[in-house]
Amino acid sequence: MEINKVHTIDGIDGLRMLENDSVDLVITSPPYADMKKYTDGSTGIPVTQYVAWFLPFVEHISRVLKPSGSFILNINDKVSNKFRDPYVYELIYKITNNTNLKLYERLFWNKGKGLSHPKRFGDKIEYIFWFAKEKNFTFKIDEMRVPYSKSSLKRFKKPIKKRFNRTEGDESIGYKDWGPNPKGALPSTLINIGSESKRISDNHIAVYPETLTDYFIKGSTNEGDLVVDPFMGSGTTGVSAKKLKRQWIGFDNIEKYVIFANQRIEETKVNDKMS
Repeated sequence: MEINKVHTIDGIDGLRMLENDSVDLVITSPPYADMKKYTDGSTGIPVTQYVAWFLPFVEHISRVLKPSGSFILNINDKVSNKFRDPYVYELIYKITNNTNLKLYERLFWNKGKGLSHPKRFGDKIEYIFWFAKEKNFTFKIDEMRVPYSKSSLKRFKKPIKKRFNRTEGDESIGYKDWGPNPKGALPSTLINIGSESKRISDNHIAVYPETLTDYFIKGSTNEGDLVVDPFMGSGTTGVSAKKLKRQWIGFDNIEKYVIFANQRIEETKVNDKMS
């Protein structure tokens, strides 16, 4: 299959065409469960069918990933008849039990905004689940560091106690200087990256920000690695991959999105400073 291109094909059919152990990262955000209406008139997969619908995708994702590869899934649940439907938890359980993927981490993407409801908590987060096949998967935590908080920077101005085993009767206390890591603080499971403020690609309804795909591509791949998105949509994953000197393949079954995505990626310039 041709790389560095978005193909007009259903995602699962595209995955079937990829070779075993050939992909370094699959990162995607599949359609919401029956809570959004897309510009082609379709709606999301019904909640009751979602797990059965998505598991075949994951089986192929598991097959095409290299032992050093990762699968990063952005997904959200929904409220049904006043209560949150647990289908996302069922999906994650079945992924870890029905495939050879292991759940490395569950993360929470704080989008910073969301629709309010007079009788519910404000919902501003979505889930991001990070799966890998083997323990030695590519993970570059220094590339995922974040800016220090003001309180952390203040603490660096004071020496801290050295940590060592004392001998009996030795009451001396040692201190050492410390300072911030030049690349930033270690990341937490709460990811504070704002969602897109406007729709693109003829009002594509689900555009996640380049900063989010940049973040995970930098942290889970190396230059030249192959990144795949089976729900490429407006092309955000491809844009990030190209900027960061990775290869990419995308799939989408709506032709106008594919045309727009390929054009958007073509116009993207490689940013040497981001590598």
